[in-house]
Order: sequence, then structure tokens, then C-alpha cells
Amino acid sequence: MRRIAVALFLGCWAVVGCRSTTVSKSSPEPVARGATPTEEFDHLRLAAERLDRSDEPGAVPHLKAHLLQQPDAIMVRAYLGELLLKTGNAAEAKGHFEQFTRDAAGATGPAHKHLVHVHTRLMELAGTAEDTFGEQLHRGIGLVLLVKQWDDGGDSSDAGMSERTLVQAVQALKCADAEKAGDGRVGFYLAEAYYALGQPSSARMALLATGRCDPATLNDTDRRRLGERLRMEGMAGATP
Repeated sequence: MRRIAVALFLGCWAVVGCRSTTVSKSSPEPVARGATPTEEFDHLRLAAERLDRSDEPGAVPHLKAHLLQQPDAIMVRAYLGELLLKTGNAAEAKGHFEQFTRDAAGATGPAHKHLVHVHTRLMELAGTAEDTFGEQLHRGIGLVLLVKQWDDGGDSSDAGMSERTLVQAVQALKCADAEKAGDGRVGFYLAEAYYALGQPSSARMALLATGRCDPATLNDTDRRRLGERLRMEGMAGATP
């Protein structure tokens, strides 16, 4: 089972377009060419070898080194977050999960589908830290994204389930707003939930509130989507 997990890990790395690996005959360790002007250890494969030996703490430094070489390896960052969480470093895991949500917001394929899972992780971490705002924020965002995944996959067999899930998202996001007002993510995903529920008036009110928020609270992709929504509603002047 562990070898299967390692193979899947390497497969995730290949999906996100990392450079191919070559083996230097003169070096005792595999090296990855092209990451920098000089040859560097193939840290991803070394991490996989550590995982194959059940050495999860030993894999962590190699995954960090790989991300220094290739910071756009989105799924590797998600895997690193999971390992850090499993090895007891929740604070550092949270940082990587948060970076993943920013990087994956505009991605497609496995990285985009993995967003719901990562928001769930962030919700759990916030709950453990008694951070009510973070817990409700990530619960609400995760539920909105979950319904979007159902819709994108053509799964419209249970409209009632989608509606109930969106209502739960609205409730969570309102709780987050009550804890800390002014975060653009709350208003933006509230608007998305209201649009999906067929409540455009409520969505427009949420958009207006979002337009008055600090734009730094939104990632680049959601900030662009917010601008598009505001222009569609004739409220372009409210764009952050």
C-alpha cells in the first residue's frame, strides 16, 4: 500500500508539469537538471524514497527543497501540508494550505478539485485553535466550492442537496462575518452562494459589501472574478 501511495504522489507531481528527471552517472544521488543553472538533487524522488521507507519526517526537508526549486508545484505543496500536519507541525502546515488555496484558485484539474479538501483542513485547524472566524470562513467557502464541483461534474440529480448545502454555506459565512467584518472572502463567497440559490438581490448586496473590503483579503483569481461580477451588475465603480 505504501508503494502505491508513493506512486500516486509522484503521479501528482507529474500532473502539475514539473521538469523531467535525469540520473547523473557520476553522482551517487539522482539529480534534477534545469531547476537552477547548476545541478541539484532530485528532492522529489528522494522524498518518495523516504516515504517508501516510512520515514515521513525525513521526506519533509526534501519536499521543502523541491518547492524552493519549483514553487509552482501546487500538489506537492498540498502533500507537504499533509505531512507537516501528520508529523505535528500544524502551524507550518496551515501556511502551506493557505498558500495552496491562493495558488489553486485559478488552476484546473486535480489542484482545483483538491481545494475543497484543503479548505476542510483549514477549517479543522481553525477549530482546534478556537478560531471561530477561520473555522466558519473555510466551512462556508468549502461548501460553495463543493456545490460548484457537483455542478461542473453534471451531477444535478439532487437539487435539494445542493440547496441545503448552499444554505449551510450562507449560514457559516454570516457567522464568519459576525466574528470579523471586512474580509473580502466572506462577501465574495456569500454572493456566489446567493447567485447559486437564485437570490440575485442578496448577491448584489454581498458584492457591494465586498467591494468596500480590503482587496488584499482576496486572492488574485477571486479579485478578478469579483471585478467581473461587479461589472455585470453595473457596479464597476465598487471594484476594490
